[in-house]
Amino acid sequence: MTASEIDEALSTLARCSAVLLKESQAEQQRVEELNERSETSIQQHAEGRGSPYDAEYALLSVRLRLAIQCAKAHRDAAHEFVCWWMDAAVTAWNSAVHGTPMPYTRLGAAAPDTLMLDEDLAVLPRVDEQTRKLLELGSFLGAPQPSTAPGTDDGLSTMITDLAACSGVSIQRSGTDAIEVVDDDDPEARRRRLWGDCWLELRIPTLPAGGELDALLGRAPRETADRLLNAARAVVSAAMASLRMSELEDTGTPWTPAEMDEYDQLSAQHDRLTQLLANYAQAVTESLADMRA
Repeated sequence: MTASEIDEALSTLARCSAVLLKESQAEQQRVEELNERSETSIQQHAEGRGSPYDAEYALLSVRLRLAIQCAKAHRDAAHEFVCWWMDAAVTAWNSAVHGTPMPYTRLGAAAPDTLMLDEDLAVLPRVDEQTRKLLELGSFLGAPQPSTAPGTDDGLSTMITDLAACSGVSIQRSGTDAIEVVDDDDPEARRRRLWGDCWLELRIPTLPAGGELDALLGRAPRETADRLLNAARAVVSAAMASLRMSELEDTGTPWTPAEMDEYDQLSAQHDRLTQLLANYAQAVTESLADMRA
């Protein structure tokens, strides 16, 4: 792709991401409005006003349930789309600084709701050879044996299935009944091969860090570098908040008031993750001209 083609593609991703973010915010606002009405209705019923079988009361509950489901679907879709933009922007950033080509197929590697041709999948990272061999061996050993009693399972097959899913691959049998580990073309599987634990644990793309980030920032003017660094820090802080939230959830003991406050702050910070990723992607998109200069 030429520099102008990359810029146009990223600008389009920015516009489309903004549409989904706006729609997601609208759906969340609808949830909040319906929830407020629902709380008022619940209070009225608690005070003995109205029948518990009132159709209007039931309708409000149904609408709130559907709105929550719809808001979650929009939130997840917006997040996946913004992560695609972020991934494409980082790839373009590397291309601008290091002079490496950026193929069209790499641009679309993380595209949601999009399947890729087999030849295009070759552009994506493959699962490492050690994991591939482990999956092949585990699939062979975990296959049902003639002597195995029905209903018995040592868990190996389940472990292998989970590992394959986390690795973004599927296990198939060839025409000769040989076990094959195949790169899955499903968008979620592609994200897992592209971003690994960053996606599985933090729900973010792989982002430049350490020496890699220093090298990328080295080509940028001071003001641009500061903007990119601040955007990166905000994303990492919001993503890491989820890990601390999980720690608190797993304590198994009642929370102290300080821990309750901490959890609320972490939750609010993590709720901004998608928008912070969009801010970072926007900063990279707008900085590419400086990187190429």
